[in-house]
Amino acid sequence: MPNVFTALTHELTLTECEPIVVPFQGDRAGDGPLTLGQLNILRWLDGFPDAHGWMRWALELPEGTELDDVTETFAVLLARHEGLRSTYATGPPPAQRVAAAGELIIHRFDAGAGPVESAALAAELGTLLDTRPPYSPKTHPLRVALATRGGKVLAGVMDLSHLTADFLGLAVFGREFAHLVRHPAEREIGQARHQPLDQAWAERRPPLARRTASALALWESVLNRAPHHLYTAASTGSPRDSVAAELCSQAAATALAETEARVGFGRPAIVLAAICAVLSQRTGHSAGDFLTLSSNRYDSRSADYLGTLVQSAPMRVDLESMSFDRCVHQAWLATVKAGKHGIYDVEKRSQIAGRAEHRRGVRFCFEPLFNNLVVGRLDSQPPEAPAETALTWTPMVETDVMLRFDLFAAEETLRLRLWTGHLDRVPRDELERILLAIERLLLSAASEDLSRPRMDEVTGLGPLPRDGDWLLVDSCWIQVGEVQRLLDEVLTPLPARVFPEVRGEPLVAFLARGPRVRSAEEAHALCMEGLRRRPTAMTPRRYVLCDHAPDDVSDLDAWLDRPVVAEGAGRTTGQPG
Repeated sequence: MPNVFTALTHELTLTECEPIVVPFQGDRAGDGPLTLGQLNILRWLDGFPDAHGWMRWALELPEGTELDDVTETFAVLLARHEGLRSTYATGPPPAQRVAAAGELIIHRFDAGAGPVESAALAAELGTLLDTRPPYSPKTHPLRVALATRGGKVLAGVMDLSHLTADFLGLAVFGREFAHLVRHPAEREIGQARHQPLDQAWAERRPPLARRTASALALWESVLNRAPHHLYTAASTGSPRDSVAAELCSQAAATALAETEARVGFGRPAIVLAAICAVLSQRTGHSAGDFLTLSSNRYDSRSADYLGTLVQSAPMRVDLESMSFDRCVHQAWLATVKAGKHGIYDVEKRSQIAGRAEHRRGVRFCFEPLFNNLVVGRLDSQPPEAPAETALTWTPMVETDVMLRFDLFAAEETLRLRLWTGHLDRVPRDELERILLAIERLLLSAASEDLSRPRMDEVTGLGPLPRDGDWLLVDSCWIQVGEVQRLLDEVLTPLPARVFPEVRGEPLVAFLARGPRVRSAEEAHALCMEGLRRRPTAMTPRRYVLCDHAPDDVSDLDAWLDRPVVAEGAGRTTGQPG
């Protein structure tokens, strides 16, 4: 008996039919190492095992599309792009395996006889795909669902593995599908293309190897100075959920056009400048060291490359006493520089980060703050935008990031999404405040080059409220109380006490010796392990091991004047006995 799925919200019924088997035949098979982009995604999947691993795309289908046209198009695309017929071994060592031939299983659902809307059908097809088994690197990287009536295809959606393509790679697929489904005469494999196996071997040869080494050198410089989180706020005590707010503003898009004509830089750079100005005012950081996503598509081979190239890249925008137009110039330069350092070995970066974290006593978040999806966005029918400014809310997957901006559109309408994985620290009203402040800044910047004081006035935002518990240490805003709670958690039952400042040195901790803590190095290791879910804490800058921890700051001189019997590693120095 067929499975019948009813979507009450759209008043439509989809009946599952026998799946369609699409055979494909490519030019070659092969095995090889993962590309640096694939290694980056594999590490992300390891860090977030509950992540779905798929990207979704609604197929562009002209009215009256025949089922045979769709299946033939998929067969050609699977032959044309090796990533679509690859599976992955997670290792060690990790590898990609390209099949020369095989079969794609397409899930098909009958849409019945009643009136339907393609958008509603596509939404329901996506829901049905979500009930299928979760993604595994060992399974086929492409899955497809179609809603049909007779021999016609009314709607279709596909999911593509993050290991197989990034967003721009997905857009390559969507563009080629939309063209081939309309033009049967052009359904051929065509000329040889740059494939993921080719990319993997190219990354291991000069000059690309020199470029990746240069990127790692920049990472080391940034990680030795950057704040562990650009934006830190105290916990409200509410659950730590992940949510996004999306700003849709036609007025802001009009303002962007006027500013673009004046400054001569693209709209993403203008939006980024506004984001940096608002966050600088809110956080108190005049210079923003943060991460963006670099597409890494800068040569002719990558134009139609179906693969994953995107990686996080460090970016610095210094806003000290700058007008808005100069901020835009800074944002553009920072974007160009980030693009030159966006491809690297994520495992080597992890090693560099581990050393910097141990030395500085912090844990970094490597989620990007800014993701520009305007470049290469190929939606043929962008969603209709409201005439007035609107905010929409969406629950999101778990993330460590405090704030992340995704720029979806900047032409007819500005579509800017802001999301957080820490709703307990960045509540909904704060997300709304930040987005509306960015819109106000863009509207005002359209008519004049705003000075820095004028920018602060226009946004209407003040600095984040920080009481006496907050301390700025090594470019990181932290809460002394959180550091104390960290010590209490990881060192229990040994007593420990951290002081904001001792003899001009910040965050000095006094703690009693015990079986687990016989040196500063052991204390530091325990504190580093406990940092992962404490974004407003860092480890003490110095550990003083004693017979028992002092209770009063007046005792500290006596404790510090005792002879030092050992030295800790890195910044963890001093162990008076």
